[in-house]
Amino acid sequence: MGQFEIQREKIHKIGAFQIIVVVAAACLVHGVMQGVHDNYGIMLNGLLSITHVDYAGISFCIGAGALVYGFAQPFLGMLALRKSNVFVIFIGILFTIVGLAITPLCRNICTLFIFFGLVLPFGTTGLCFGIVMGAITPVLGERRAAIVSGIVQASAGIGDALMSPGLEKMISDFGVRTAMTVTAVPFLVMVPVALWLGKKNRAYTVAARDKKTIENQSLSSILKNAFVDRDYRLLLIGFATCGFNMSIIESHLFSQYLSYGISGKTASLTLTVYGIATMTGAVVVGFLGTKFRMKNILGCVYAMRVLISLAFLILPKTVPFAFLATALLGMSGDATVPPTSGIISRKFGAEKMAVLYGFTLIGHQIGAFASSYLGGILVKMNMGYDPLWTINMILAIIASIASFSIRNNRNPIGNV
Repeated sequence: MGQFEIQREKIHKIGAFQIIVVVAAACLVHGVMQGVHDNYGIMLNGLLSITHVDYAGISFCIGAGALVYGFAQPFLGMLALRKSNVFVIFIGILFTIVGLAITPLCRNICTLFIFFGLVLPFGTTGLCFGIVMGAITPVLGERRAAIVSGIVQASAGIGDALMSPGLEKMISDFGVRTAMTVTAVPFLVMVPVALWLGKKNRAYTVAARDKKTIENQSLSSILKNAFVDRDYRLLLIGFATCGFNMSIIESHLFSQYLSYGISGKTASLTLTVYGIATMTGAVVVGFLGTKFRMKNILGCVYAMRVLISLAFLILPKTVPFAFLATALLGMSGDATVPPTSGIISRKFGAEKMAVLYGFTLIGHQIGAFASSYLGGILVKMNMGYDPLWTINMILAIIASIASFSIRNNRNPIGNV
């Protein structure tokens, strides 16, 4: 056994209390970030009144941010591989705070595009699931991380459940400037958390840098090896459709419910339900991934979205419908992440997961940009939201077929 393997075995022998603390730290970082990332739609309505930018313009900024969130991930993942995941987390904290603080001061499309469309999304990218899991997987070991991934992704639901009604209340009572400034405060709390994670991760990082097979690989070579793999290409197809679905929720669902005559308070409560449901869905799928083939779980989640989209097209849009539909969207929302990241980690190794999972986010965020911007155009043209759900249903069918088509490969860790 080489020095790297010996060092890794020592690190993985940690007690239950340490595991709990590591997971709690990861959940804090990812959950608060996701609470911001998933509530651009609530911020949109607050920004309309002070930025002098219309609905379509702000939707374009959100769409641009979706592209940033995708395209920046593989590069930040590579930076994490060369430096450390915690280093990238610090970058994320800094940019997120600046984006939240400056966005409410913007008064035209150019400045709004820079801070709301570029700076803020770049910051949240540095705190994304792939980076956070890349920071804790070496400490926990891949077998523990397979279960923990669902818990960490579920923390996104905590962010939604707490921050959706909180943001709506603050924007209504004090304005979007105060709301976004207050939202920046939790990111300051992340600084000592990131320092602690860095200390925990340092021993692994030192050992990993001695492993020449990682040290000598470039971003292009890692991606080239991945794209040769048919299953990775199928994951990219599925995750691109996932982005289209998620951006409907994040950018337009709140406004959509308002257009049905549902009050802002009730609409924000549906997003709280969404947050709770995402926690449940992600945790359940994380545990199911240890019992069943991940590709089958992934295919079923996408199939669930087909039925939800059909419901939005044919059922009456009442308050009970809003709560039930949002809950189902939550159950299927983040549930794609644990099996997708799990398949990548098992096929290519935890060390490359931040890079390769990050690259799947490019397709995901291209889909997110499409639905975010298209939704703004459709609303401006008075065409409503039905075309979005029709496209989403077709894409979910494609994603489900692609996921079920992933091969049942065996590898040293387990079945995909």
